[in-house]
Amino acid sequence: MLPGILVLLALPFVAVGYAVIGVVKGGELLMKSFHNHRHFRAQRAEAELDRKQEELRRTILSLADALGMEAHEARKALIRESYRASGQVPKQSE
Repeated sequence: MLPGILVLLALPFVAVGYAVIGVVKGGELLMKSFHNHRHFRAQRAEAELDRKQEELRRTILSLADALGMEAHEARKALIRESYRASGQVPKQSE
């Protein structure tokens, strides 16, 4: 009879112990999920920044190329006007 009473007295402690373990495990799972979500969001933001950086790099290179072509045309026009103003004829290159 005494062992049965001890078992009955121990049951609430065992139940509370399992409840605490369940809460701890549930909290661990929740925190792991939260950290995974944050990591995924950070990766997604980083990928978006990389994409935008590449897009801006291409735009800058395109503008630099266009600016270089305009500068070349401006130099040619300046040279032509210089020859016209001086009345000289440019030498023909072979």
